[in-house]
Amino acid sequence: MDYEKIFSDTWDVFKENFMTYIIATLVAMIGSILIVTIAPLFYGLVDMAVRGVKGEPIDYKDVFSGFDHFVRSWGFAIVAAVLLLVGYMLLIIPGIILSILLLYAFPLLVIRGYSGVDAIKESIEIGKNNFLDTAIISIILWIISAIGSYVVIGSLITTPIVVIASVVVTYRMIENNDTAYTYVADFEEIDDTSSDTNEGVQRPL
Repeated sequence: MDYEKIFSDTWDVFKENFMTYIIATLVAMIGSILIVTIAPLFYGLVDMAVRGVKGEPIDYKDVFSGFDHFVRSWGFAIVAAVLLLVGYMLLIIPGIILSILLLYAFPLLVIRGYSGVDAIKESIEIGKNNFLDTAIISIILWIISAIGSYVVIGSLITTPIVVIASVVVTYRMIENNDTAYTYVADFEEIDDTSSDTNEGVQRPL
C-alpha cells in the first residue's frame, strides 16, 4: 500500500475545504455534548469526507446529514461499542486487534449504505485480509489523533484529517486499485477542439 499517496490525497482533500471541515468538526464537538447527537454528527463528518474525496462540493451544514440516518448511525455505534468493550475486557489485546479491524467500518456505513452489522462484518473481513497495512494505518491515525487531543484547536484539525484518511484508505481497499475514487485534484480539464465529443473531458494527470 502506498502510504505516502494515501496521506497526500488526504491532505489535498482537507486543504481544499479546510475551513469547512474545521467548522463542521467544531459544530460536531459542541453538538455532541447532548450525547444523543454523537453518532449522527460523526456520520455527518464521515459523509463530508466521502463527498470531499469524490471531489463534490461540501458545506459545514452537511455535518447534520447524519440525522437522516439517525437510527442506522446509532445502531452501528452501539454494536461497535459493545464489541470493543468485550474485546478490551478480554485482556486488552483482543480489543486493540478489533479496533484495528474496525478501521473501515464507519466509512463503509456511509459509502455502501450498509447496516451497522454489515459494515462491521465487511470491515473485519477487509482488515483480516490486509492486516499489516490496516495496522500500520491505524497506528498512524492514532498518533495523529493523540497529537491533536492535547489542545482543542489541535483536535479541530486532526479529527477531519483522520476521518478523511480513513475514507481514502477504505476506498483503496474496497476497490483494490490506485484509482478507486476520483478526487478532483487528480484531474485536469482538457479542451480538445479537434473533437466535440472530447471537449471538457477529464483525464488523469
